[in-house]
Amino acid sequence: MFDRNTTAGLVVALVAIVGVGLAVAAGGAVAQDGSGELLNETADVTNDTESVYLDVVGNDSMDSDGPVNVTVTLTGLEEDQDLTNGTELDESDLSIDEGATESYDYELNDSEREDYDELAIVVDTKDDEELVNSTDWGTLQQVSGGGGGGGLDVPGGSTGVIVLVVVVLGAAFLTRDE
Repeated sequence: MFDRNTTAGLVVALVAIVGVGLAVAAGGAVAQDGSGELLNETADVTNDTESVYLDVVGNDSMDSDGPVNVTVTLTGLEEDQDLTNGTELDESDLSIDEGATESYDYELNDSEREDYDELAIVVDTKDDEELVNSTDWGTLQQVSGGGGGGGLDVPGGSTGVIVLVVVVLGAAFLTRDE
C-alpha cells in the first residue's frame, strides 16, 4: 500500500506541520525598520480582561552598546478612536541588559474595562533597535474552570499538545507493521 516514495512524502509533510506548529508557539520577533518602534499593537478589552503584559529580551551580543532603554506606552481607546486621540493610561521605561528579559505589567481597573474597547501598546527606543532580540506581549483574561493543555505541562500550551499528538500519530503510522 505504501512504498518508499509515499513514506518519504509523509515524513516531509509531518516535519513541515511540526515546524509550523513550533513557529507559532515560539512568539514574536522584533520588527527592525529603523523607526525606533519595536511594537505597536492593539488588544480588545472585555469584562474579563485583567491585565496587559510585555516581555522585552535583550540581544546576547550588546558588547559596550548596552543596556538598551525602551519606553512602553499603554493607551485606552474608545470605539472608533485611534492612537492619537486615545487616553494614555501608563508610560514606563525599561532598561534591558544583554541577554536579559525585562517585564512590564499593567492591571486594568473596573472603570478602564468599562470605558475602553481596545488597548494600544507601543514600545519604542531611541537606542539601536538591534539591541532588542524580541518582544512578547498579550492580555491576561479572567477564566473560570480548567486550564489549557489537557493537563500536560508542555511548552506552547495547547499548540504544544497538538504538535505532540501529530508527532506521535505520525510516528505510529510510519512504524506500523503491514
